[in-house]
Amino acid sequence: MSSSDLVDGHASGAPPPSRADALARRLGKIGSAWSSAEAGRGFLWAPVALGAGAAIYFSLRIEPSPIAAPVLAFLALSAALLSAQFRIIARAVFLISLGFAAADLRTSLVAAPQLMRELTPREVTGVLLSVDEAPKMRKLIVALETVKGVATADLPERARLTWRGKDFNALPGDRIAFRAGLSPPPPPSVPGGFDYARQLYFQKIGALGYAVSPPTVIARPSTLAGEARAAVENARLSLTRRILDAAPGDGGALVAATITGKREAISPTAEAELRDSGLAHLIAISGLNMALATGIIFFTVRFALAFIPAIALRYQIKKWAATAALLGGFAYLLISGGDWSAERAFIMTSIFFVAILFDRRALSLRNVAIAALIILVLSPEAVIHPGFQMSFAAVTALIAAYEWHSKRLDPDRSFSLWARTRRYVAGVVATDVIASTATGPFAIYHFNRAAVYGLPANVISIPIMGLWVMPVAMIALVLMPVGLDEPFWKLAAAGVDIVLAVARMVSSLPGSVTTFAQWPALALIALTAGGLWLCLQSAPWRLGAIAALPVAAAAIALSTPPNIFVTSEGDNAALVGLEGTGARSLALLNPRKDKFEAQVWKEHIGADAARTPTLPLRDVAPCDRAGCAAALSGQTIALTTDPLALADDCARADVVIALFPASRRAKAACRAEIIDRREVWDGGALAIWVAPGEMRIESVNGRRGRRPWTQPQNTPKVAAASTLAAGSTYKAPDQR
Repeated sequence: MSSSDLVDGHASGAPPPSRADALARRLGKIGSAWSSAEAGRGFLWAPVALGAGAAIYFSLRIEPSPIAAPVLAFLALSAALLSAQFRIIARAVFLISLGFAAADLRTSLVAAPQLMRELTPREVTGVLLSVDEAPKMRKLIVALETVKGVATADLPERARLTWRGKDFNALPGDRIAFRAGLSPPPPPSVPGGFDYARQLYFQKIGALGYAVSPPTVIARPSTLAGEARAAVENARLSLTRRILDAAPGDGGALVAATITGKREAISPTAEAELRDSGLAHLIAISGLNMALATGIIFFTVRFALAFIPAIALRYQIKKWAATAALLGGFAYLLISGGDWSAERAFIMTSIFFVAILFDRRALSLRNVAIAALIILVLSPEAVIHPGFQMSFAAVTALIAAYEWHSKRLDPDRSFSLWARTRRYVAGVVATDVIASTATGPFAIYHFNRAAVYGLPANVISIPIMGLWVMPVAMIALVLMPVGLDEPFWKLAAAGVDIVLAVARMVSSLPGSVTTFAQWPALALIALTAGGLWLCLQSAPWRLGAIAALPVAAAAIALSTPPNIFVTSEGDNAALVGLEGTGARSLALLNPRKDKFEAQVWKEHIGADAARTPTLPLRDVAPCDRAGCAAALSGQTIALTTDPLALADDCARADVVIALFPASRRAKAACRAEIIDRREVWDGGALAIWVAPGEMRIESVNGRRGRRPWTQPQNTPKVAAASTLAAGSTYKAPDQR
């Protein structure tokens, strides 16, 4: 058969290809072209897989077998080597298992005892590690050596304490003695809420407390490592005091926070205004501050060397400037305290300057992926921290947008002063829009709020921080050894005062903050996956990320906040959305107690905790000395504090919450569904959903499970499933 007999690959006389075949062939060519466009971008997904493995580890309710991750990694690696067909899937599973194993290993490496019970004030000795000074208190971190009445084997490695008395002469690095009351790290106030104990666990802090006597010095540091740590902490403390002495008030406090990382001197009012205006990121030692500090060093050194022809014409001054920026960034990391958020910022900026040293492209998604891999290997727990999530979301989105825009730049664009100014303003606006869009879902999920006017606030404030505050602060640091720094700290604080004025004005505008009820995790997972697909892919199929929006919207729409909250002590409770009070109102049985829990609960249901008052339950529901009763979602809810009134409440209510331990006989005789204090002691704080004919309960311990950072606990003894009405059942936490 000759070539003339072939038409489109078919023999002459054969039927022409159908439309379906032609469409399939065309789609195959498009898919092949798009796949070719993604060549080399698979590495960008490596930190995503590693982070997913770590996130899976932290989401478990029981501690996994130590051999689970290695076995899974071995099987995935074997599949990747033996089977080309499933190589991509096998590689992904291999990286996920490595992230899982890294989190498991990190958890083992930082393991330290936690205090098991509350202790009244007693003698304590230890090494003072750090001091954070606030106007009315000092916060101390102490490496414990002895606690009276606590065996050495049960002694937490570190404790975080507050001291509200006068000044003391102890400095970081000193062995000190004092009297203090101690307590275990607190559990979450609501199931699925922020787990402060888990965060403290990875800082090796196993106790919180308060000092009742000033620390007295027993001995000074005796080891070289101890002296080095003490020198750094003392330098941070001295620099903070120097800044605050030169520039008292919130302006100086914010300057000190951006330089030394010590933010306790910032007033709660200023902190709230910064948060509600979308400027809270200016407080932390974040990527912005590290980039500003190292960028100022880089451009200053390069600019100065360019004025020396003998050097500029013979040497690569750009690399010299990058080296100076790296050294300056490391010094900034030390003076800022070196916590993991500062480490994250340093790693990301360091990769930028290392790329310059090796003549590689500095701004690339590959460098972001390398930074994420380093952080996730060293600190896998970062993956569940909002700072890590928001930082990498912003950087990834910005660089992806930069790569997209750089391919479309007009090579003949104008470089006049007006054109450059116009592009700078547009760049600041675009940067903030992109970063806010990328970080918005994480802010809503973790903090239940969004700053509506964050864009104009950042457009005004970021140039002030970048062109005024940070450069002047750098000059002050350079001049500090010769004692000429004081006026420059004042000048830097003056710039911050303008930022604070912007924050105050923006946060006071009507509707400046939008609050949200707690999102389900599925919504954040869907939006994260969609955002990563949009940013890390380059072919047109990246637009498939839009599919994440309806998934997240459906998950949010199907999620409803609880109707009832019960404290972890089981002696107080709150009802949500009683008739005549509004859907986001919280009515507390005893409003004099548990104010922090009430604030957390209001945030959980989507109320503005700072602006929405907590209602006394007696003002919105019938109450007497024995308790209260209210109609809620078609059921009668009784809160009782008197065992003698239990029988009456059982007779008239559908659900009874007894804020005392009820006897088995009383519970068996109660026709209503009853939850007593003993069940709360076993399960921790409760969130309860009620609807006509049914009720659902979640407990803190049921959500946390049995992990190294949780206190040993009994199995929650929530009532077994029982019929509330025809065809409906009561669901205990361990049955879902």
